Amino acid sequence: MRLEAEKFAIRLRRPFRIAHGSSDIRETILVHLHGETEGLIAHGEGALPPYYPSTSEASLAWLEDVAQVEDAVQWEAACDAQGPPGAAAGRVALEIALQDLKAQRAGRPLWRLWNFDPARIPPCWRTLSIPQNEKELQEMLDEGIFFGSKHIKLKTGSGDLGWDENCMRLASARPALLGLDANEGWTPEDAEKILSRPACQGIAFVEQPVSREFSCWDELRSRVHGMKIPPLIADESLQTEGNLTALKGRADGVNVKLLKAGGLRAARRWIAIARDLGMGVMVGTMVETGIGRTAAAQLAPLADWLDIDSPDSIPLAPLAGFRMERDHLVLADRPGLGLRQAL
Repeated sequence: MRLEAEKFAIRLRRPFRIAHGSSDIRETILVHLHGETEGLIAHGEGALPPYYPSTSEASLAWLEDVAQVEDAVQWEAACDAQGPPGAAAGRVALEIALQDLKAQRAGRPLWRLWNFDPARIPPCWRTLSIPQNEKELQEMLDEGIFFGSKHIKLKTGSGDLGWDENCMRLASARPALLGLDANEGWTPEDAEKILSRPACQGIAFVEQPVSREFSCWDELRSRVHGMKIPPLIADESLQTEGNLTALKGRADGVNVKLLKAGGLRAARRWIAIARDLGMGVMVGTMVETGIGRTAAAQLAPLADWLDIDSPDSIPLAPLAGFRMERDHLVLADRPGLGLRQAL
């Protein structure tokens, strides 16, 4: 068994703007496991968002060190042992590739190996980045509706509350259900203003409305006490497994992502814990290729909300194992992650 790793550049079709910044290109770590005697190739991916501590240098160095021992059992042990925070993307990429390998060896899709029911997959939300002007917002909305999206997640937290409200108003006028994601971009006072607006009554959810600090969640909950508001979902506030318990009573749901959890097995555990705590679950992704998005999609039957970028919004290349039929995600019924070449 041979381990190969690379840094891969995702060239975005349009700039991706969120409260943390704007990107035209995102880098990611890809891992490929070659089983020459079995004729199998397994793949994994670890995202490299610029606002997380993981780096390509640390990830590739860790993977190079791990690759010296050509043994899948020891590779899995290395993933479980964690390691430097900067190498998280490398560990997640390897862990996903190992799950792909196990399912391929079993001759079954990973979702089927785990006894997940694809009929339980909820509609997929289409993410729109913060628009620079009304024309850009209308173009993104037109594109989403053209491709059959009836569930739109609009990035807010632009730094201009009036602009955020204007974008929310324009998007709400379209024939689609609307969710908001502020990416920590609002103060508790700002969030209270947004949540108190009559137009917010039709919003499906508001993701990470305030800073990740739990004190900000406490202030927000105090401000909106007694108000009828949409479910509040924590994303950046969920960084460790222990955060799940801390978020109970603060957030109504959590966004579980493979990079944060540490891979597929850990993400399954996080989802189970969230359910035990009575919280809703969003399964989401960073900006990733079709490999990472397919891996996250294996968990789609466990989600209340699904946020996996569609092929027409972010390129899938080099590989993918799912397709979109309007806003419904369809998993490949092939062994492992079911990956095939993607454009």
